[in-house]
Amino acid sequence: MNNDYDPRLQALFTQAQQAFDRDSFTRRVLERIDRERRRALLAWSAFGLAGVVVLALLSNPLFVALSMATQLLPMSLVDIETEWLRQLASPINSVAALIAIGALGIRGFFRRFLG
Repeated sequence: MNNDYDPRLQALFTQAQQAFDRDSFTRRVLERIDRERRRALLAWSAFGLAGVVVLALLSNPLFVALSMATQLLPMSLVDIETEWLRQLASPINSVAALIAIGALGIRGFFRRFLG
């Protein structure tokens, strides 16, 4: 065993042997936690307010886009002459069905190869 001790290590041991004020330490830690909570609350409040402002500014274009989408979704992809065949194929012969099938395909791809 080596008798040469590291002075920094010795300083740590002597510091550990000194009296420890637990109440002061606890108070400082809790003050730091409260300060971090206030910062987080302020940041989330700012982001929330900015999000509300952005939504307020984009609400009219968003409603226009949604109304256009609701008019576009039931449109037929292929014109079918026979009425009964058109009714039979209507669940899969629309823009909405194409979007749904595409979403299911993307979901299946991610589940199979990435999940």
